[in-house]
Amino acid sequence: MATRLEAFCNATTDLQGIESNIDSYDRKRLIQNFQTHSGSVYVAFNVGYISQAYSEGKELTMCSSLGDVNAADEAYFDSDKDALYIYSAVDPDNLVYEAAEDWATVKTRVVNEQADHIRSYINRPIFKRTKAEDQGAASRDYDFVLINANAGLACAALISSQDPDKAQEIYERYISPDGDGMLDRLKQGAYALWHEATNELNEGRVVPVAVNGSSTGYIADTKSSGLPNVDYDDVRVKITTAGTFTAASSSGVKYSVYTKNSDGLAMNTAVDDEIINGDYQPMAYNVYIRFSEGVYTLNDEYSIIVVGQPEEHGEVRSGQIMRR
Repeated sequence: MATRLEAFCNATTDLQGIESNIDSYDRKRLIQNFQTHSGSVYVAFNVGYISQAYSEGKELTMCSSLGDVNAADEAYFDSDKDALYIYSAVDPDNLVYEAAEDWATVKTRVVNEQADHIRSYINRPIFKRTKAEDQGAASRDYDFVLINANAGLACAALISSQDPDKAQEIYERYISPDGDGMLDRLKQGAYALWHEATNELNEGRVVPVAVNGSSTGYIADTKSSGLPNVDYDDVRVKITTAGTFTAASSSGVKYSVYTKNSDGLAMNTAVDDEIINGDYQPMAYNVYIRFSEGVYTLNDEYSIIVVGQPEEHGEVRSGQIMRR
């Protein structure tokens, strides 16, 4: 049955971003002391579990039965006999045979396990972002803090059997005894995930939706006169009269603001054809916007995400009060 949860990072470049030599920790171990089984088929006993065998670094074809081992680069692991059978035209002890679990499979499993670790540790909702305007500069489905932490914890787990000190150093970048790791700080509220209400969203997060390449003007700032009187809205600001706005002149550039109603987003006209003047001007929900000087094109559009109340995170601590 397929899982409905997924990892936050990939199992390739994200891991290399933490440890460039991560693939050197592929858990291969030497297989030696082969003896002739029959003809060109050799066997080594007491090898331990093997899902993938290698000859001189090359993956061998893992057969489903001993009888199928009849050509070069083929092998079979017999779990009952704890034996590896390989086909070789030369004495295999003159070559380097290694065994391991398939490395791509190992990395994927560990990345998935550490994603579950993160979910349990931060203990708050995590949502995927698939809309391009929500994905940030990196165009990723999850926040950087989750991607980086997932990759870092996976690298620590993959490295731990060969270099425990290095693994611990990487691990503590994210979960530290001092409580200052990246995930510690996320849990405490120093970081916010993309969907969470923050002080930034109280004043509005501006995202261009459709801005003409010739436009040079933009929304330069937002401010609020108090907490916005709305739980959430994706407010749209649209240029309704084009022109050039400069100081010491009245350009006639106009904008309108659209808010949600019971039927959906951007359905209600909150500001209608207001002339841009460079000051803080009305938007909606106690939030004001200020436009820069520049060229504005008809139907230039901005999304301004507004949330009414910041979320608080962190652990509840208790203390003992004593009367003297």
